[in-house]
Amino acid sequence: MIATILMVAITVVLAAVLYVMVSGLIVPPGQGPRAIGVVVDKTGDGSNWQLTVASVPAGMPLSSVYLTVFYGNGTVAQTKTALDSLSGNAQLVQGDASSTTLRPGDRILLSTTAYPAGSSYQLAEDAGILAEGTLR
Repeated sequence: MIATILMVAITVVLAAVLYVMVSGLIVPPGQGPRAIGVVVDKTGDGSNWQLTVASVPAGMPLSSVYLTVFYGNGTVAQTKTALDSLSGNAQLVQGDASSTTLRPGDRILLSTTAYPAGSSYQLAEDAGILAEGTLR
């Protein structure tokens, strides 16, 4: 009798552990990771780093995408700022200035004076990082 109870208890525990392990691997349709494709280069006059959006999930609001820039040593150079609030050494240049969403072809200009080579950028939303890279 005790052996039967122990076998049932062990089976239930193993089933629960297996469920927890597998449930983290399954992603519901349409809920996969989101990412922004970014191409980094310098503007023609060399005064700015140019982060050109190559691909972006449709309908991504500018107010929910945040830019953070770090110096090469890891300290914060540009605090987390929504793209629709960039100013000063970090500017958003849109193909369609009236759009409230991020679109392919939109550019983020970062001053090469304020953010020297070796600095890094991160684009994120509340759910996680969308793109990151090094300015070079």
